[in-house]
Amino acid sequence: MNPELSFAQNRLNQLTEQLLSVTAVTGDIIFFSDEDAGEISGATWRFKDEDHALLKDRNFKFMLMELLNTLIQHRADEGHTNTLHGVVHLEKSSPSIQWFTSDEAEQQRDLD
Repeated sequence: MNPELSFAQNRLNQLTEQLLSVTAVTGDIIFFSDEDAGEISGATWRFKDEDHALLKDRNFKFMLMELLNTLIQHRADEGHTNTLHGVVHLEKSSPSIQWFTSDEAEQQRDLD
């Protein structure tokens, strides 16, 4: 694990290497959390139909939701309670994550 990367980025890298290493999927997952419960409350997936099916078939969707629950709880434990929502971007199966406030995440979802 690379100590230069954030906890969240390292975990995302591990998940995509495990499940998507031989694919080139591109798209976004905009996610929202229930701040009181400290877990994911919903997500919008923006992928081509065939990529979306591949993510489901490889169990990536389920595993990412579980990982996001862990990351949200980690951020809450670290005191980052104002930014528990965000976007996971996959570019040719290479992940990145941006954390947002609820309003910022809503704006991301409203973008085409």
